[in-house]
Amino acid sequence: MAFLAKHRKEELIALADDMGIEISTNYKKIDICEKIKDSPDFEEEFVRGCLEEIVRQREELKAQAEASELKRTEALRQEREFELEKMRISNAAEVNSVASTRSENSKNRLSLKNLLQKFDAQVSDISMYLALFERQARTAGIEETEWVPQLISLLPLDLAQIIIKEPEEKMQDYLNVKEVLLDRFKMKPKTFRLKFTQHQKKTGALWRELVFELRNYLDGWLDGLEVRDFENLKNLMISDQIKRREAGEVKEHFLDEWGKLVDPLVLAGKIDEYESVRSSRKLHNVRMPE
Repeated sequence: MAFLAKHRKEELIALADDMGIEISTNYKKIDICEKIKDSPDFEEEFVRGCLEEIVRQREELKAQAEASELKRTEALRQEREFELEKMRISNAAEVNSVASTRSENSKNRLSLKNLLQKFDAQVSDISMYLALFERQARTAGIEETEWVPQLISLLPLDLAQIIIKEPEEKMQDYLNVKEVLLDRFKMKPKTFRLKFTQHQKKTGALWRELVFELRNYLDGWLDGLEVRDFENLKNLMISDQIKRREAGEVKEHFLDEWGKLVDPLVLAGKIDEYESVRSSRKLHNVRMPE
């Protein structure tokens, strides 16, 4: 059959194997075709269908292999780019250090890679990790201008690339990098508040560890709302108590600004106005007796 000759030798061998035909390793393509045609199970439409399926599977495997190789090549390219960028940042930090009056100290500065484990989003809280990083950096006497390259060396590739894609002047600013990472994990003021009010001591942990964790969440909450003095702190505490007492529908109504309403008088004014309008609508909808 002419249609058999159009197929690859390996496809014909696979077909013969499916049909239970023994094929010798020294068979040529024409020999395999003859064996298939002489088989008592040979039926043209059936054989065509089998060959089409064999070809489809081969092409599918080839496409998967090509996609896998492309993915591997891209991963290697990104890895090389990442390493080059790390070297550039590290070199820039070295140049700045040499140009400063702290050049002698910077030669002997510690690497935090020896003091902290790499960040793992599956087991660590990014805000807690950054708090520990900052504490270790200060303890080790590392200048804040050198924190970003130190932090990048502790982050997985995907997070490090987010930082590297920042504009160069912002990429060197640790506070900006910290904000980018917190935003990446959706650590907003309301998130910090929730963690501060609900966080529990881990089994086997010390109470002083809980103190550190709660302080970190409280700092994140206050910093996010720019609470800088005692008066603003009092306002926040009062507003928080009002929010705890208010019905869910009010929160839904002010959802876009709810987390940012810190001034209790402003908050109370908005709630009073909302409830006044709601009461007026209820009265308006009550039918007068005929």
